[in-house]
This record gives sequence, structure tokens and C-alpha cells, in this order.
Amino acid sequence: MNVEQELQGLLQARVKRNEPMSLHTSWKVGGPADYFVVPADLNDTCEIVRYCSRNNIPLTVIGKGSNLLVKDGGIRGVVLKIGEPFCYLHWEGNRLKSGAGTPLPYLVRAAARNGMSGLEFAGGIPGTLGGALIMNAGAFGSYIGSVVREVTVVRYDGSIATLQHDEINFGYRHSSLSGVGIVVEAVLELTKGDAAALERTVDFYLEERRRRHPQLPSAGSVFRNLPGCPAGRLIEAAGCKGLRAGNAQVSEMHANFIVNLGGATAADIYSLIEKVRQLVKEKFDVDLKPEVKVIGEEK
Repeated sequence: MNVEQELQGLLQARVKRNEPMSLHTSWKVGGPADYFVVPADLNDTCEIVRYCSRNNIPLTVIGKGSNLLVKDGGIRGVVLKIGEPFCYLHWEGNRLKSGAGTPLPYLVRAAARNGMSGLEFAGGIPGTLGGALIMNAGAFGSYIGSVVREVTVVRYDGSIATLQHDEINFGYRHSSLSGVGIVVEAVLELTKGDAAALERTVDFYLEERRRRHPQLPSAGSVFRNLPGCPAGRLIEAAGCKGLRAGNAQVSEMHANFIVNLGGATAADIYSLIEKVRQLVKEKFDVDLKPEVKVIGEEK
């Protein structure tokens, strides 16, 4: 079976072989995907899901790769990236319909400019809407799940379903959507506000993130916060700031960030994650839970 040729025959989008995942993750690391495709539309997405299901081929779905550590051996099977074809915005009164591939900063800025409030907190979150929904992304005490009215998904049998808010469980850094299917679109319900004031609020949150967070390649916060205690505070108190493994380093600016100093490998980053967990466990008897998703195979 020639997977590349068969899959290409079903799709508008181009199928790539051995695509480096370092090109598709914010950490800039990761080995090759056997087959990599950015579906051109909803039909492409359904066709990919059905093909992989029929042929028992592993399917991995990614967005912008901003919360992802892909191991150096890469990913077997097909990687489906929800990207530019799913980047769009449609206004329906105070409701915003958006594709799952829409970058969150773009979405937030567009809402503010239109005088619609409810997303300002998310202006500095680097991922796409789809990834934000899967993870129930949040910042400054607010979460995206609170403004979701409905989400459209492609189920793992290739069918399409639309879920209402009360059919989705949104929790801290997770939602039930990951077990349902591939998020392709969502409707968000916002409230009317003053555009200039909303843009100032977005700017304020962006500046706060720039002030607190390193600008080197990272995946944002590596570990989940504990109730009443930021993970970064424990990591810093355990003496981990500046700790290195190869060219990966626990950020000197924010201890819950691991940065790629240039040329780091996924193995460097993973070993540093484990070292930080070990040191925090030894000092505080606390088991830190990673917020980032680790996928793929060792080299």
C-alpha cells in the first residue's frame, strides 16, 4: 500500500513525506512525521479521518504546536494539522463563528476592534482556537470555555457533529473535546463593549505577558499550577532556575518555562522536565503534572 499516493488521491491538499515536526512546534524540536497534511477544507479532514480508520493508520492532530513536545524519532502514521484553511471569522450579532485554525491573538484583536468583550485575557496565548478549546486555555483568571456556545467536530469515524456548551466539560487546562473528535469550528458568545477600551485592555495583558515570559522558543508553562500555588514558585524554590540539559534551559525569567537556547533536542527538553519534577518532589513532596503534551517516538 502506498499511503502517500492513496491519500493524495482523496485530497485537495498536498501530502508530505517525512516532514520535520521541528517546523511545526513552538519549541522548534521534533523528528519527522511519516505523512503530514494540512487539510484544505472540511471534506479533506473527513477523508483523512476515514482513510486512517479504514487502514488502521495512526492519526495525530495538531494545531500550532505551541503546547507540544514531539520526540526526536518523530511520529508514525499521519499528522493532520488544522491550519490556514480553518482561519476565518464570521460575525452574527454578538456571536463570533471562527475556524479552529484561527490564531488566538488574531481572534482576540479582531473581537476588541469590533467592540466585543470576553476574550481580552487570551491576547498573548500563542496557539490556535482549536488548541485553546481542547485545553480550555486561560490566563489572568479567565478561561475560553466560559464564552463557548457551540463547537463543531469531525468525529473519529469521519462524521460531523455540533456540540452545545452544556455537552462539553471544561475544566482546568482540559476539556472533554479531545475524546470526541477534531475541533474544526466554534461559536463564541461575547458582550458589547467600547472598542478603544477593549484594545487598551488587550495591550495591557500583552505587555504583562511580555514582561513576565521569555521570548526564546518555548511551549509556555510546562507544568500545571497547583491550587493556590503557581508551579513556577515551587520550581524556583527547588533551585531549578537556570538548570540546563544540553541546549534546553529552565528559564531565568520564569521558572515554569523551558526554553530552547538554540539547537536543543526533544530529549534535552524531556530530560529537563523529568529533572525538575524530581527536584520538586524531593524538596516539597509534590508531584508536578505536565501541561504540555508529549508525543512521538525516541530516536
